[in-house]
Amino acid sequence: MSVRHALIPVALAAFALAACSGGETADEAAVSAAVTTVPLTQGSLPETVTAYGSAGPAADAAQVISVQAPGHITRWSVTAGTPVKRGQSLLTFALAPSSVAAYRQAVTSQTLAHTQRDHIAQLLSQQLATRDQLDQAEKALQDAQSSLDAVVQQQGRSATTDVTAPFDGTVVTVDAQQGDNLQPGAALLTLQRADGLVVTAGVERDAMTRVQVGASAEVVSIDGGTSMHGTVRRVAHALDPHTHQLAVEIVPDGALINGEGLRADIVVGQWQGWLLPRDAVQGDETDRHVFQVANGKAVSVPVKVLGESDRVTVASGALDAHLPLVTEGATQLDDGMAVRVSTGHAEP
Repeated sequence: MSVRHALIPVALAAFALAACSGGETADEAAVSAAVTTVPLTQGSLPETVTAYGSAGPAADAAQVISVQAPGHITRWSVTAGTPVKRGQSLLTFALAPSSVAAYRQAVTSQTLAHTQRDHIAQLLSQQLATRDQLDQAEKALQDAQSSLDAVVQQQGRSATTDVTAPFDGTVVTVDAQQGDNLQPGAALLTLQRADGLVVTAGVERDAMTRVQVGASAEVVSIDGGTSMHGTVRRVAHALDPHTHQLAVEIVPDGALINGEGLRADIVVGQWQGWLLPRDAVQGDETDRHVFQVANGKAVSVPVKVLGESDRVTVASGALDAHLPLVTEGATQLDDGMAVRVSTGHAEP
């Protein structure tokens, strides 16, 4: 009788232990995470170099307007920022008295040389002059005409010159004051072609061999807005002394505003690999991994990130193309954890 009584506590304890063990197994089986998955895809993503700069005239788009004679401006027809058409008046320039005298002297010399040549030719026809004398007269006329042409090319035929726009464009700067006595060739104003705005951006030195003329780029204002497609037209091979960067000239297919700040993403290659939504990639730089789902459980797979865009990461790794990829909910997973799956859509 006492033996039976002694066995009762032991049996109760064993039953309680078995009950506890059974309860833990049920709880563990109930632990799972709700996740969203997408199918795995492979593909490529443009590899880009980002550069910042501004819109401005190309090196060959701006022209300094000048008169190759001394004088002064009597009237301005434009100011900085004025759009102009080809042939439109920019300013009126009055030649210095010395320039007016030089033109008159050149005209007089040409007239006298012409008269002398005609006179010698008449004498030759009467056998009162030699052929050599006529050749000398012809040479003197040619020299006088060349001198007159040079004066006209430099300063025109009038004491005042109406300086006009050589092409459609915009006045960038006004470089002289009305009434100032100006030397030959002094800058009067700078005119920029209407189609001459480009993006000049700076890239780091290590990108010099990667950014190539003809490369495509996406250009967008720093203040936001619609992006424009562009093409690299020039890559400098010397560092800018102020920025210590290489200047890259990009011609966009849209309209620019002179002076606006811009960002350019220049294509320098292609990343090829698994195309992963960025929220699928977990871990730090030394341990990047993703989760796939196999038999209802999370499987951690190491990956190497090759490149990224705003929404997509391109990576390499031993992923199984037949297993779905976890996106939403990946942050709460551990390797081997049970998951409850809802299917999402892969990023484009």
